[in-house]
Amino acid sequence: MNDKVSIIIPIYNSEKFLVPCIESILAQTYDNIEIIAVNDGSTDSSTEILHRYSDKITIISQKNSGLAYALNRGIAIIKGNWVKLFSADDMLYPDAIQILVNEIKKLPKNTIVYSNWDIIDEQNRKLRTFSESNYNHLKNFDFNVRLLDGQQININTVLIPSTLFERGCLIEKINDPVAIDYDFFLRAGILFDTKFHLISKPLIQYRVHESQLSHKKILKTLSYLSVIRESILSKLDTSKKEEYLAALDMYQKKKPIARKTKELGLKMMEKIPEGISDKMLVFYLNKIRTTR
Repeated sequence: MNDKVSIIIPIYNSEKFLVPCIESILAQTYDNIEIIAVNDGSTDSSTEILHRYSDKITIISQKNSGLAYALNRGIAIIKGNWVKLFSADDMLYPDAIQILVNEIKKLPKNTIVYSNWDIIDEQNRKLRTFSESNYNHLKNFDFNVRLLDGQQININTVLIPSTLFERGCLIEKINDPVAIDYDFFLRAGILFDTKFHLISKPLIQYRVHESQLSHKKILKTLSYLSVIRESILSKLDTSKKEEYLAALDMYQKKKPIARKTKELGLKMMEKIPEGISDKMLVFYLNKIRTTR
């Protein structure tokens, strides 16, 4: 596979930001890249935009079948040693892939590398940098406990070894498409003994905007995480499942009071109308994540 990186972009009515997304990939300093764009039944000008780049990218077109199916269609044809799943809303910094590859080559083969990220608005203005908690010192089991507690990883920042997909850890179609990435990371860690490693530098520009699926009905997604946790833990033998549950209980009991208060505030927002609670919700999520 010759150190190739396969970048898969699922696309559904992404015309507004698709060009800067693709251009940011084409501008990478690391040139051993293949771009696979999966057009999931777009009805806007996304199809036309993609065909402008048909000499530089592989295009898969399908009727609208959902995010999981689109990602797995792309995964099925990858030629790279590593895979990046990337949103059509976002942009890579020019040296992002080079940095990811340099780091992942130093680590055990079954490692997912992820990074910090900058948040931008619709006009490409930087709002702030999101710095993930650095858990590189933890053993796999202890990191998985934090995943079970709700630790999130921005899937657009990661580089994934293709062997993980070959071993059967694919993207599952679940009832809440926003939670697909959480489900994938939790299965990778718990069922496939994957290591996670943070690069403490922002490598992507993550765009927030009003039509963004991941910022709609966030409370519904958060409530669905417990369903995912139970489903994955049920695949373990009884003793291992009980070991994880005991460790999770101990971890939650030791949380600082300040963080418990934030999480209680998050739970109370379930009773606040969606339009009012959205900005408050994002604030609480960010505060909680930075104190993990």
